[in-house]
Amino acid sequence: MTPVIRVSAGWILEVQTRVSPVNTPIADWGALDAMATRHLFEQPHGQLYYEEPAARAATFFHYSLLLRPFTDFNAVIGWACAQLYMSASGEPVDPKANEVHLLAGAIRAQEADLRDTARAIASWR
Repeated sequence: MTPVIRVSAGWILEVQTRVSPVNTPIADWGALDAMATRHLFEQPHGQLYYEEPAARAATFFHYSLLLRPFTDFNAVIGWACAQLYMSASGEPVDPKANEVHLLAGAIRAQEADLRDTARAIASWR
């Protein structure tokens, strides 16, 4: 079983400083916190709800696009978090050209939910 990587809002901010072309301000600290903690959501008996790394990674990309914690570059930051999370989990991803962009559009249009996002990420391993 793949070990569970736990990250914080601080980790997301570190990723943001590496991938954002400018110092992108936080637009909503609550959204940033939700983006950081969603991957650790647990069922009442303590079992992680998102058991697979791709499902946990999907929470970063999905929430960054729907909640928009940053004033700009939410897709770039969210995808970087998802990609780095998958690498840290030992399951690096390599999507084909334009796949991330198409998925981002589907998430923004609410045509792709969290499960769809996780399936796409898992298929890019």
